[in-house]
Amino acid sequence: MVYQIVLIDRYNRKVSHLRISVTNKCNHNCVFCHREGILTSNYDEELTANDWIFVAEVAVELGIKYYKLTGGEPLVRNDIVDIVRGITEAGGHVSIVTNGSLLEAYAEKLAEAGLEYLNVSLHSLNPEKFYRITRGRLENVLKGIDKALEAGLKTRLDYVVLTWNKDEYKEIIDYAMGKGLDLNIIELIPLGLTLGEWRELHTGLEEIKAYLEKISIGKKIKEFQSRPIYILPNGVEVTLVKGLCNPEMCMKCTRLRMTPEGYIKTCIYRNDQLVNARKYILARDSEGLVEAFKKAVEIREPYFKPGEKISIEELYNRITREKTMYVVNP
Repeated sequence: MVYQIVLIDRYNRKVSHLRISVTNKCNHNCVFCHREGILTSNYDEELTANDWIFVAEVAVELGIKYYKLTGGEPLVRNDIVDIVRGITEAGGHVSIVTNGSLLEAYAEKLAEAGLEYLNVSLHSLNPEKFYRITRGRLENVLKGIDKALEAGLKTRLDYVVLTWNKDEYKEIIDYAMGKGLDLNIIELIPLGLTLGEWRELHTGLEEIKAYLEKISIGKKIKEFQSRPIYILPNGVEVTLVKGLCNPEMCMKCTRLRMTPEGYIKTCIYRNDQLVNARKYILARDSEGLVEAFKKAVEIREPYFKPGEKISIEELYNRITREKTMYVVNP
């Protein structure tokens, strides 16, 4: 296979990242979970490890070099190590988003398979509050983080800020600094929640931003999605991820997504533009899969556009209209 195609959409955004939901199954039940914006899932139709390796073999030739495996919880799949190894051998750079609860058992195997880094969710350092948010056990996650560090895995923490846990931001920053771990501080987005639930849980990042401005020794902007990064005195980097109604982030997006069944999703917010790649994957039709990727790039667009003013109520109305799944065939 020699395609050597560079995928660039009509907004001049190069596509180099693929975020793959390898499963919608999860052993946690986070109160804010958006399941990557995927509305439905048929567990019996989730793609196999060999299917995902085939996807990577084709996609790498199209210039898609970076693969983030997510879910659900990717580590509930007993073949997750095979998926990581296969994508790595195909030439991809692989990372995983995990809740960390099973990481103690998998860290060494993932490192050996070529995993480049992990994002571990850590939404509280209080066991009771952690359980309220995730229905998981904090001690398992902390053990998993320690095991990942022992295995030499580059690890980042993901902290979604809620009204329930905002009071912990200093403690979580201190924990990250103490472990030498980079940290993503993430604004809650309105997916997977009703408008009333979102209003109850959502809180801005202004106070945290002001604190970071005070304690940091430097600041830079990450090319990927124009994210601001604060550099702390010991070198730990804290990234503010504010995607809600943020056209600057959308205009720098280089990512496509895929559902567990093998449909290409152009944006986390959109379910009216699913491209049917599944049939080509199952048939090992590389040319058909190339066309599916090209179709997804052709129709993708920034969800939030420069100059656009949209209220949260209008956003919810838009999301509701787009809940009808529409499959585009290349």
